[in-house]
Amino acid sequence: MPRLTVLMPTYNVAQWVEESIQSVLQQTYADFELLVVDDGSTDNTLEHVRAIKDPRIRIAAFPDNVGLADNLNRGLDIINTELVARMDGDDIAELDWLETGIKVLDEHPDIDICSFGFQFFGIKHSLVRFPELHEDSKAQMLFGCTVIVPVLRRSVYADNNLRYRTDTFPAEDYSLWARAYRVAKVYNVQRTLFHYRTHATQISTARRQAQIEKSNDVRLQMLEWLNPHFTDEEKQYFLDIFVPCHINNKEDISSLKRFADLLVCRNTQGHYTNDALRRKFDSHIAYGVLDYVERIYFSYRYTPKALFRLLFDGLYSILPKKNRRKLVVKCALLKKK
Repeated sequence: MPRLTVLMPTYNVAQWVEESIQSVLQQTYADFELLVVDDGSTDNTLEHVRAIKDPRIRIAAFPDNVGLADNLNRGLDIINTELVARMDGDDIAELDWLETGIKVLDEHPDIDICSFGFQFFGIKHSLVRFPELHEDSKAQMLFGCTVIVPVLRRSVYADNNLRYRTDTFPAEDYSLWARAYRVAKVYNVQRTLFHYRTHATQISTARRQAQIEKSNDVRLQMLEWLNPHFTDEEKQYFLDIFVPCHINNKEDISSLKRFADLLVCRNTQGHYTNDALRRKFDSHIAYGVLDYVERIYFSYRYTPKALFRLLFDGLYSILPKKNRRKLVVKCALLKKK
């Protein structure tokens, strides 16, 4: 019996699945099985999987297509290893992905879920880092999911009856990890250990609007976990204004700050720490202000005059610290947009 199972759901990913599987088989940690759970693929995904001869691969092929959430649950039903790792059949893992996650869990018995930094590639390119420590990443869950391709203890699923919910698709991961935060401790490794492929046919791209709506349902659940007595108007402001943080004038900034103060004041359930909430809200608003500043003050060119105006208006100090110096340098160089 291996110590860990890599759970890989597949559906019509024939052109990418071999590369994904090879990134798992080449891991520096070798005591695992790779469980490929196919959800009734209609292309030749299974042919590509079966062509790879490695005793660590186990295939569970189902003729009926039940959707990603239930397909993941079918995989969980047949896993009995101590640890579980989760990845999709079109992504690529760095070679020490498993080793790094297992080391965190072994050295920190209080941590249940280890997640990682990742990079989008394909039709979208960007690096993503979630907050390293549990309380900070939990506060960020008010805005979006902070767990991806995790290595975790199977007991997180088994002892808490955690299942993927079909009615939350296509935000089933966000929904699951939102519930997991209530019973488990999360740690985010501050390295890029995964490459997340983006393409036009994947679920998150093809069903973007549905994902936004389902994600908003989860955001409201996290908000109600903070305090169950928000009014409908406050919930709508949270979803429509506070989460996207699109700023058009200085009054918008004041309004966002007042709402952030309200959230901290209402934090009476003990599920979040005020310090973590304040850090997250300050950072969230700061990046909203940065977007506003870039649009309004530096629409065409970075100039000392625009920087002086920014200082006079009192917005410079609100910006993220790492971006302040960048603005000064760009203005000194009279850099174009």
